[in-house]
Amino acid sequence: MKRACSILKLMFIALLLSQNTTAYAEAIEGKHYDKIKDDFYEESLGVEKFFSLTCRPCWKLSMILPNISKQSQQHIYKTHVVFDDVTRSAATLYYSATVQNKDLPDDFIRELFLLVQASAPMTGSSVGNLFTRYQLNPISQLTIEQQARVNTQLARSERLTAQANIMQIPSIIINGKYQINMRPHKSISELSETIKYLAELKNSIS
Repeated sequence: MKRACSILKLMFIALLLSQNTTAYAEAIEGKHYDKIKDDFYEESLGVEKFFSLTCRPCWKLSMILPNISKQSQQHIYKTHVVFDDVTRSAATLYYSATVQNKDLPDDFIRELFLLVQASAPMTGSSVGNLFTRYQLNPISQLTIEQQARVNTQLARSERLTAQANIMQIPSIIINGKYQINMRPHKSISELSETIKYLAELKNSIS
């Protein structure tokens, strides 16, 4: 089945604007999150945001991610999905940057999103210029060791995208076991509480 970015713009606008501080009850399975049937607990990095540079809602989530991370008291790792040639190409761009700098500036990520999603065809020179401006080597100049790390990341992303049966992005998965359902959360605070709650279940292996 062909995957596509889920149209979640209204939900993200609501999260951006909401300042709801009302007490939030414990997250409910089947409503706020679902268990992943074929989990990848052993390979999980903890709290992971699965996204694609080709996905507009993914960029909207990126803008509020620091706030979510702060409120949930969890570091949120970023994993680029791979389920077709388009997302593989985008993931190659992303990982070619992260193997050189694991703490990429927000401005670089924003420009990379814009470049990939631009209506004009993306060229090697435009990508190279972007990388150079942020003191990153172009993809063609990666070392053999860096190329190997990119390939390792691509293989992991493709494997987990299929294993978790990720059908929409962005998606937040906790400890390889729990997938957040975005829509029922009415605020950043609620989403953060669910993430924190599920992260603390890491020692509860089912």
